[in-house]
Formats: sequence, structure tokens, C-alpha cells
Amino acid sequence: MNLFLLDVDGTLVNSKVLDQRCLTQAISDVLGVTIDPDWSHYQNVTDSGVLDEILSKHQIDESRSLVHRKVEARYLELVRTEMATHPHAEYQIEGAKEFVSHLAQRADTHVAIATGGWESVAKLKLRTVGIDTSSLTFASSSDAISRTEIMALATFRAKQDSGAVFERRVVIGDGEWNRNASRELGYDFVAVGHQVDHHTQLTNMTHYQSVFSQLALQ
Repeated sequence: MNLFLLDVDGTLVNSKVLDQRCLTQAISDVLGVTIDPDWSHYQNVTDSGVLDEILSKHQIDESRSLVHRKVEARYLELVRTEMATHPHAEYQIEGAKEFVSHLAQRADTHVAIATGGWESVAKLKLRTVGIDTSSLTFASSSDAISRTEIMALATFRAKQDSGAVFERRVVIGDGEWNRNASRELGYDFVAVGHQVDHHTQLTNMTHYQSVFSQLALQ
């Protein structure tokens, strides 16, 4: 059995600009601070990881769990409003929905979402572009702050959900942080887009069939 771990932002949903704008606004609204919107400058490129770093940097001593709930709620509100006022096609990545559907239909494959976003926001984005998450294993920044922890938890949950032993674990993502976490865990990695140079790469999701040949899967 093969396990495919899929990132969301920039991989299944065209939401990077949306994320940057809404998360920085949510943190500003709740904490009154302006943050660096370049996620590559943060140690953990996840919603909870970025927020934890901001809390530490600005020495904010309010309850961590309370601040996280407030920022997530405001972030979700901002994302919902923006996605409702723009054409859904604006957030669709061509081929992504078909790729998830194809994987879900394969008898030799289990599909899990392993996202650096909070679960509530990630599921909203996926629903908006027509990707059904009801049968997918899910792990997110709501569970852990590092990509490595999120991927490991997604794998653990997938094993519980499927009862299978996974011979291959394949991460599909578009960021350097996806590649680094995959290396740390010893998982195969497939880069999407042009942000990361990797020996296994998809120019875009419309050519997802090439993933299987690149990984020597039927």
C-alpha cells in the first residue's frame, strides 16, 4: 500500500496570496502587531508555528491557547469573506481535484492531507474548490507546529484509518519546508511548481499522471 500525503496551499488550492493577506491581517487585528509576511523567514512554516514565533518575539504573555483561538477565528472569517466574494475558479489549481479523486479510487493507495494550515481554514479552502475531505485522513497545524510532526501524525492516523502497512510514503508539496520535512522522515517527495528544485517534479497538477511513472508506480 502507498500513502500519499498532500499539502494544501499552493498544491491543491491557489491560496498563497490569500493566506499571506488574511493571516497577517488576523494577527494584526487580534494582537495589534505587524508581522513579516515572508513565511520563509519563520522557523516553522505553519499557522501555529508562525503565531508562536510572533508571541515570543513580541513577548505577549496572554494565554497561548486563547490567542490561537482568537487568531484562527478571525483568520477563518477573513478567508471565508474573501473566498465568497471572488470567483471560486480563482482558487482552483487545474488538475488538483482530479488528482485527489484519482488517488482516492486507487486500491493500492491511501490519501492524507498534511497541511501547515489550521484545520478549519484548510477544510474551508478545499470545500470551496470542490475537493471532498470526508474520506481523507487529515493532520494540520491544529495538531502540531512543525511540518515534520504534522506529516508523522498524518501517517499514524492513516495507518489507523486504513489498517494498512505502507510500503511507500509520498509527499506532494510546493515548498522547501515540504521537502525538508520529507527528507527528515525518509519519505519520497514530489515538488509541484517551480519554487523547489527536486529530482521528482511536476510543472503543474494537470500532468499528475507522470507522478506514478517518476516514482516507478503503476
